[in-house]
Amino acid sequence: MLALPGVILLIIFIYGRPQEWDERFESLPFLYLWLGLAFMGMGLDLAMGKVRLKATPQLRWAIVVYLWCVFTLMVRNPAAFSGGFVSISVTFVLFFLIGHSADGFAGFRKLAATVLIMGLFVAGVSVHQGFSSWQCLAMTETIGGTRGEAGIPDGRPCERRIDCYEQAGANPEAEYLCERVGLFKTSTINGRVRWRGVLQDPNELALTASIVLPFSFALFEQKRSFTRAVLVLVSLLVIATAVILTQSRGGQLVFATVLGVYFVKKYGIRGALFGAVVAMPLMLLGGRGGGEADESANERTEILSEGLNIYRMFPLMGAGFRQFTEHHWLTAHNAYLLALAELGPLGMFAWTAMIYLTLKISLTALKRYEHGAQFAMIRAWSMAVLAGFCGMMVGIFFLSFTYHYVLWIYFGLAGSLYCSIKGVDPSFSVRLERRDVLRLVLGNVGLVTAIAVYTKSKGY
Repeated sequence: MLALPGVILLIIFIYGRPQEWDERFESLPFLYLWLGLAFMGMGLDLAMGKVRLKATPQLRWAIVVYLWCVFTLMVRNPAAFSGGFVSISVTFVLFFLIGHSADGFAGFRKLAATVLIMGLFVAGVSVHQGFSSWQCLAMTETIGGTRGEAGIPDGRPCERRIDCYEQAGANPEAEYLCERVGLFKTSTINGRVRWRGVLQDPNELALTASIVLPFSFALFEQKRSFTRAVLVLVSLLVIATAVILTQSRGGQLVFATVLGVYFVKKYGIRGALFGAVVAMPLMLLGGRGGGEADESANERTEILSEGLNIYRMFPLMGAGFRQFTEHHWLTAHNAYLLALAELGPLGMFAWTAMIYLTLKISLTALKRYEHGAQFAMIRAWSMAVLAGFCGMMVGIFFLSFTYHYVLWIYFGLAGSLYCSIKGVDPSFSVRLERRDVLRLVLGNVGLVTAIAVYTKSKGY
């Protein structure tokens, strides 16, 4: 499978962001290099008959979302069309390549292992960052002439922000922060650990790290060796510590959901007790409290209310792809409401159809292959994808993740799992049926109604 190296490098690039921590990589078009390599490999695979493309269940709805995003942006804000078109195109292509490049479980395992490794990588860097020393960060121009979003550490230790202004060596024209400085030029934000690029938000980092955990469980189930047992323990420890250091309450919920779904579905009451014991330290130690937490909750409630107002302004088409912030200074912080506000009912339905089908792939496989030692691999990976994606569904309720690369990578992984199962059992099929459409419509209406009732009860 010649497409896999390009797809794997693409995943590593999306998570790793090498161009953001090493100036030598800034001028290299990694994104387009790996996209080109992946497409060239896929073309060669098809030409040589090594693979046969199987359409994933989410593909038609992904196409609808993609075309609708392009159309709404062109109608609502033609001036921003170029940048928006590239952004949503890369998102769609990322999903397509991951979902359709692996022909069989050997390829799927490589993709899942890559996502696991990169999730552990960003979590590990965050843990190191969380225990590193406090330094002064100058919010000034970098060597390349661009403003450093995370600040430039100048090596001076600090305990408070004021220390950076009063100590010798301060630049009177610079704005300073006092933060922990970690590997790869990373730094905390208000003491909360984070990564770079699309994972600069501590909440997004907590979600991304938590949802890779089930893949370590699946690898252990495939081969119960000492090495893989150590991998599970290290994954639990590193990811839990990273989530605690992000101080993300949403991250806590995601972590608990992942463990809860996995162990309850697999082991029943005993699994629930085990998952509760594992998650308890994180629930006790993580998250913010006091006035800061209350302020964050009130702000999110206000944004939910504004999101509903934006939808009322544009009830048919929505405000347009990436146009929420044209009507409010903050984004939605809720992927479901963001889909409605920007894409309208049609766009929200198509997007939630992708979510529904992603869940249905795993659930159908777990039910269909419930018994039989020959299906153990299918059960293991279906359970891992299900647990991780359930955590995703909880986390994106508090994040603007509608078009986020990490979400669409998981759409692709579920599609790759479907194609791998299809290779073993050609009769395996997952599609959106009439009853599914009814469930989706009722679910979307119920969700929006619940948000409206909640915001009104809070006085918005």
